[in-house]
Amino acid sequence: MRVLVLLLLCALIAGCGSSGSTGGNGTDGNVLVPQPTPAPVQVVISTSGPAPDTVLYAAQFTLALPRVLTVPGTAGELLSPGVLQPALGGSFAGAGLVDAGAQPGQVLLVNISRHGGFTVGPLATLNCTLAPGAGVASSEIVLSGFSARDSNGAPIAGIVPHLALKTQ
Repeated sequence: MRVLVLLLLCALIAGCGSSGSTGGNGTDGNVLVPQPTPAPVQVVISTSGPAPDTVLYAAQFTLALPRVLTVPGTAGELLSPGVLQPALGGSFAGAGLVDAGAQPGQVLLVNISRHGGFTVGPLATLNCTLAPGAGVASSEIVLSGFSARDSNGAPIAGIVPHLALKTQ
């Protein structure tokens, strides 16, 4: 029993000592603050029409992104595979970055088509990056020049595009 008490006393004495701290309040410049990182955001593009079974074969439009929302690439380039994903398998979804002109962010010309056609509803998802510490609303993304086409390439009236944001 005496040996056990002696061992505990030695352990207690050996455990005492300085923590290496200078005793300051943590404002001496040694505080590590995590840096904000870019956040993934998805822009979901869908359509609605005069009837839920309205079929379109192609859609073309322009997306103007706000400065805080970006996709990889520069003007004159096509988007990398996986950045723009079609909603339906067997669909083609391609986009190119165009000169933004006076627009503060990136501008994309988007084409989506499917040989067998698709009904109104989800078209594609654009995978973007949100600047660290920034926020964005779907109203800040401008979709313009929307054109839906039938199997002969003729415009289809009454089909309207919609945007939604998904943050992770």
